[in-house]
Amino acid sequence: MFRKTLFFFLTSLLFLNSIFCFGESKYDFQNDSITNTRLNKLRINVQHVISQHQNLKVGIALLNEEGNLWLEVLGNSDQEIDAKDTENTMFRIASLSKMFVALSILKLQEEGKLKLEDEVKSIVPELKFENQWEEEHPVRIIHLLEHTTGWDEIHLVEMVHNQHPPISLKDALEFHPHSRTSRWVPGTRMAYCNSGYAVAAYIVEKVTGLKYEDYVRESIFKPLMMNHSTFFNDQIYQKWGAEIFNWEMKEIAFKNELFRPSSALNTSIADISQILRLLLNRGIVDSLQFLKSESIDQMEIPYNSPGSNIGLELGYGLGNQTSIYNNFTYHGHSGAMDGGLSELGYLPEEKIGHVILMNANNGAAMQEISTLIQNFETADLPLRPDKKEKYQGEIHIEGGYYLAINPRNQDRFYQDLIFNIEKVEVFEDNLTMTWILPSSKSTYYPVSPTEYTYGNSGKIGLVQDSDPLEGKVLYTERFVFKPISGFRVFGQISILVIWVVLMVLGAFIAVLSMILFLRNRAKYANLLKISILPTCTSLTIFLMFFIPRMNIEGADLLFSTPSYLSICVLLCSILFVVGSLTSAIVIILSKRLPHSKLITWPIIALTFFHMLVTIFLISQKVIPMITWS
Repeated sequence: MFRKTLFFFLTSLLFLNSIFCFGESKYDFQNDSITNTRLNKLRINVQHVISQHQNLKVGIALLNEEGNLWLEVLGNSDQEIDAKDTENTMFRIASLSKMFVALSILKLQEEGKLKLEDEVKSIVPELKFENQWEEEHPVRIIHLLEHTTGWDEIHLVEMVHNQHPPISLKDALEFHPHSRTSRWVPGTRMAYCNSGYAVAAYIVEKVTGLKYEDYVRESIFKPLMMNHSTFFNDQIYQKWGAEIFNWEMKEIAFKNELFRPSSALNTSIADISQILRLLLNRGIVDSLQFLKSESIDQMEIPYNSPGSNIGLELGYGLGNQTSIYNNFTYHGHSGAMDGGLSELGYLPEEKIGHVILMNANNGAAMQEISTLIQNFETADLPLRPDKKEKYQGEIHIEGGYYLAINPRNQDRFYQDLIFNIEKVEVFEDNLTMTWILPSSKSTYYPVSPTEYTYGNSGKIGLVQDSDPLEGKVLYTERFVFKPISGFRVFGQISILVIWVVLMVLGAFIAVLSMILFLRNRAKYANLLKISILPTCTSLTIFLMFFIPRMNIEGADLLFSTPSYLSICVLLCSILFVVGSLTSAIVIILSKRLPHSKLITWPIIALTFFHMLVTIFLISQKVIPMITWS
């Protein structure tokens, strides 16, 4: 008992000493035995996660403002560790690559070679994109970096592009420009878009006269001593690159991304830790002042959208986005692709952060490891006091239902119209948002009539403002919501549920009518005629949505060109329209319907609902479904 008490007393002294003796940094692993013990436990837990996934390799960097706390590449304990499995092992970091575009633009701005507010057309007039508001609201560089151009996400044909040797950035942007059409006034809504960062990188090329990859190598890699970083499958990657695997942990070949600046960087955990060090030290690495602290500040919060103009503190900045964990506000970026996952996250005020690189698209493993590391980082950190006073006056935000109106993929917006809806409830001292289907609530606290902080983070995460096309809207970290009626919400869901039930019932009636027809053709011929066509129509819509979701090897390539799969989906979409119309015509022209209402009315109702769905899908440009367009 005495020894346990003495151990507790001594370790408590060491813990207090680590807090009060090292300034603003909350960690010092070299002198904190308790934290060293916690770090060893963290390493064991991370290794346990990795050991459950064959061939998985993970690079981890844990840093504070003093330097590396933990820098290592871990592999599955059952596999042989190659000599190259060191801190120089290279991983594919996918969208974390965007951070380098933002750093390039900010560096050029500091050098006076461009401004974030510059119009894109004035620098690259040859670039193709559509913006019906260009005269009064032109697309600017800041819109490219904050994902507020209004452009659609790149289309499937761009995603699967894999030319050898890889093409130039200019040719990549000329390959399929149709996705670059502003769907709303630029600068008013955020929607993640990979092509925007490719255009920003092309601006770097035009301003500097260098290829983007050459500029990054000379202006970022070399000064920061990032010697194991490349955008290509070149000699250095072939020597140091980890084997790459998809989500099924099947080994795959290297893919050349069409928009390399957005998603193609390969780097080591040692190299990428330099970027984390740069962010933690506000633009300084070792003795090098790489960027001004003001530029790092500018990266970390959105400042050009209407929401940010009136106080929104959470969201996507310049290649840098916020996320909340245990009420702490992380900044950073993540990336995902077949062959790699990445996550860079840091707490600027607490001056600690991490990078996780993985050689497979294994989301479950990444989530487990990320949770372990963030729990470690925040375990002994006190929440900073919220300096914003709670507001007690009249609230301008109304409760009700709100629809997200900033879809990333326009071809999936028809799904958002039904499911991407939040219920807002306003109370005396807070506001809650909940998805229309059962889920957890997000709680916000008022600091003004139109501004709310998110949970206990102390950061403004919800504001009300006016959208030029939709009027009053709510801005959150990721979405822009417009109010809609409860009648519409429940009407849509009711139609969907009834339609599905009718399709099942219609299939049952069709099978029954076939059995009866085989027994007595004369008596049940009319029943078979009116029941079989609506059921076949149901089958076409089922196939139209099911085929693209089948786990077929190489499916993305097949859907990106006219192939047996993509043409089959197109035909199903057309046959659904034809079947719906023909079913209605057959019922209208039938001189004698079956006497049993239990059989007749479900078929008539199913036909009617097929027509409603047809009109809806055509209006949303889902039909005809041309996957390669």
